[in-house]
Amino acid sequence: MTVYRVHWLRTLALQDRWAEELLLVGQEMTWTVQFFIHKSQQWEADANEMVGHRCYAVHQARIYLRLSQHAQDSFERTKGVAVLAGVTGVPMLPQWQAAQ
Repeated sequence: MTVYRVHWLRTLALQDRWAEELLLVGQEMTWTVQFFIHKSQQWEADANEMVGHRCYAVHQARIYLRLSQHAQDSFERTKGVAVLAGVTGVPMLPQWQAAQ
């Protein structure tokens, strides 16, 4: 019986680590999109300030805007796959504990 408890505790710790990783990856997805939007806004501001470099700055702003849109679309598809796979943060009770 002790072996089952140890195994269950190890499995629970592994599940907790994966739940934390899932949370962190979700946050990193949000940060990535926000970074691209921020860079796009910076280049747009530079386009107004740098008269001679306006074309380049507008081009860079569009690139970062497209990157943010692509990242957002990719992350939305990825989140959908995680939901379909049944990824949750709820630990399951082992059979020996559920029966008690």
